[in-house]
Amino acid sequence: MKKILLIVALTTLSSLSFGLEDFYKSADDFFKTYVIDGKVNYKAVKMNERVINDLVDHLGTSAYSEEEEKAYLINVYNIFVIYQVIENYGEIKQPTDLIDFFTGKNLVLNNELTSLDYIENEILRKKYNDPRIHFALVCGAKGCPPITNFAYTPDKLDEQLEAQTKAGLNRDGFVYEENGTNYISQIFEWFQGDFGKNKHDVIEYINKYRDEPLPTNNKVRYYPYDWNLNETNAPIQKKMNQFAFSTIAPKQDSIVNNNSDSNIESVPTVTEKEIPNDKDESETNLQTFTAGSLLKYKQMDFTTFNTIYTETQSNWLGNDFNGYRGTFTTHLLQYTVGITKNRRLNLGVDLNFSGSARNSNEDFAGTFRAFSFQNNDSTRFGLSAVGIRLRAQPFQAVKDFTIQSTFMVPTIKHPEGFTDPAGENSLGWANWDRYTWWNQFFYTKTFSKFQLFAEIDLWFRFKKNANQIGHVDIPLNVFFSYFPTNKITLYAMTQHVPRLTNNISPQDPTINDWVVPMNYTASGLGFKYNFTPQLNIELLYTNFWRGVNSGLGNTFNLGLKFLTK
Repeated sequence: MKKILLIVALTTLSSLSFGLEDFYKSADDFFKTYVIDGKVNYKAVKMNERVINDLVDHLGTSAYSEEEEKAYLINVYNIFVIYQVIENYGEIKQPTDLIDFFTGKNLVLNNELTSLDYIENEILRKKYNDPRIHFALVCGAKGCPPITNFAYTPDKLDEQLEAQTKAGLNRDGFVYEENGTNYISQIFEWFQGDFGKNKHDVIEYINKYRDEPLPTNNKVRYYPYDWNLNETNAPIQKKMNQFAFSTIAPKQDSIVNNNSDSNIESVPTVTEKEIPNDKDESETNLQTFTAGSLLKYKQMDFTTFNTIYTETQSNWLGNDFNGYRGTFTTHLLQYTVGITKNRRLNLGVDLNFSGSARNSNEDFAGTFRAFSFQNNDSTRFGLSAVGIRLRAQPFQAVKDFTIQSTFMVPTIKHPEGFTDPAGENSLGWANWDRYTWWNQFFYTKTFSKFQLFAEIDLWFRFKKNANQIGHVDIPLNVFFSYFPTNKITLYAMTQHVPRLTNNISPQDPTINDWVVPMNYTASGLGFKYNFTPQLNIELLYTNFWRGVNSGLGNTFNLGLKFLTK
């Protein structure tokens, strides 16, 4: 609704032709008032919200020339970052708490909706190829270079960028040398191509601006980015003057210097060396977290995913079977930890508890027999397999693509069931009695409030003895998610699984061809809710609506995930 009102307001005001000179003056006044020592007093801006709203209301209404574009858009970017923080002040601790903070088309520029990412990557970086822009654009986080307390102007832009780059690269803690290692911001990792071909080029670029150059023969390490808000409670410097282009003076309610009647909670401005350490202060966004997401160094993921699959019909060798109810339960417990400081490798352990029950009728109440935790010819339960898992990002330049490999071994006696000739100790099905090697290939793409997640698997089941058959399942999965709020996720999924079987007739050594004896297709709808930024619950229903040589049933899934900081 706010976007609609903003567009209407801009359209109404477009004929008033506010000059850019007024914009630069008002923007400069804003930065001088609310930026202290490279940080923003967001609380003060929030208390006098009209000042930022007036600026945003006029963004994009003034025509700007090619010569002015670079300076103008740097100011637009920084103002709109502050505006989005203020719009969500008190609800977020860092910009990345909002899924679409950088990618959402929430900004009106030239009466068209655009995003911060588009301004930075598609206009400023692509068009001007000036690495100094990275020290002028401030993303609202502590890990960014300090924000200036002035507006950038076309006539002084080169001088301002040069000074800001020098100030940023000489600021305590932003780049530094310690014990034979050069520690530099992840900005130089994410945008390395803007500074050179390799780390050596990056250090050379940094040293052009450093008062004390970094040793060129040192190791180079990117310290973790701090995404916490670049906020300060230091007293604002002055009252905000009336905007040059505004016909109504902004409210001055409670916004004063540190006089005795100020009601802004302030603390002394302190300049301290903020040496980054091995601890990554940035938060993982749980809402966009998928099976392919990588954890930070020493961050842990505790997940349990519980599935009830129940069927009353199946197909085998062209024949349909019904008049029974088969139920299979899986309780997967997973522990995962980040083991590298570049966030590209995770290690995990899986515990798979399985159960089953079979009834001679279709009564739905028979489903609950799978939770009897007994082991006989019609019900089964136990720790059926344990596994070790490795998740990796193989290509640093392709952050949306990850792979995962899990090797599992059966841990229960007669997991595929056992028929006792005497009929006294027969056992039902629990799990495959095979060594399982599960390889998953993930691709994730997030678009503002939407996310596409695709997964292709190679699931090998190696036979343990000559009488068994080797399997290769190739599940193909697609998930499409929508984020209506910061806590709620709605998604739809579909899965198709063909199975290749090798040596389908072990007794006949002449038959050793790969065939496709079964396949099935399932689709479903899911829901996730974030109780906290670290804990969520997931519900998923799927329907197996077609299959060959497979069961035709439904699954009911319940998942819980907890991520440590």
